[in-house]
Amino acid sequence: MSTTQTIRAHAEVWPELPLHQELVLQDTRGNRIVGTLDGMTEDRSTLWIQLSGGLGRQLVHHQDGYWLEPGSAS
Repeated sequence: MSTTQTIRAHAEVWPELPLHQELVLQDTRGNRIVGTLDGMTEDRSTLWIQLSGGLGRQLVHHQDGYWLEPGSAS
């Protein structure tokens, strides 16, 4: 996938996901966010993840450069 395609794919809003769904997000540097979906804005542009290991919550916008790892939201 080219850089242009990657950026375009990451600019899309998050898919519809049920609350408390286990998720793994990753960015181009290999950073991972692991936890469960704690909330999502109505327009699906932003989500809250309750981080695994009791590390609190993290807000992630769809343009922050993260994508769902395949199979993490199934």
